[in-house]
Amino acid sequence: MLKEVLLTMIAAVVITLILIAWKRAVEALREMMVCNRAKAQAAKNEAAVTAYDMAIAVLDSVAQVTVSRIEATQAATVRKAVKSGEKAFTELTKCGEEAYQDIVAQLSPYVMASLETCVEDTERLIRNKIEAVLPQVKQEYRMLEDKEMECGEAEALPWDIDTEGGGQ
Repeated sequence: MLKEVLLTMIAAVVITLILIAWKRAVEALREMMVCNRAKAQAAKNEAAVTAYDMAIAVLDSVAQVTVSRIEATQAATVRKAVKSGEKAFTELTKCGEEAYQDIVAQLSPYVMASLETCVEDTERLIRNKIEAVLPQVKQEYRMLEDKEMECGEAEALPWDIDTEGGGQ
């Protein structure tokens, strides 16, 4: 009993420390991006600033769509299975890796080059973008699931259409 309580407390402390470190890393990356953008502006390199801003906008859009698709098609189910102990946590990390690979595949070499002008580690930027988008997508997904529960079987959610034979 005491051992279980101690392990739970240690796990809670470790998770808290990881979250704090991750938050600081995200803030440091954001500050570095702002600093590099400011340097480009100071150097009167408006083309680089515009290209960077456009690349970030493209990354935001692609990340939102990709994370939404993966959440709707597999991540929510895997998350529930992990929570119930049916699947290992590594199955959930595979969803994150798939999102990263999918986003990289969708970004053109021009967009990647524009990001690399202001950010040294584009992989970290993309992974942080996935983590930034995920809570909002999960919340939207939960709201849609709740709406489906309220409406009953009358309305199918967009990701249910293919499974019911109504897809294209």
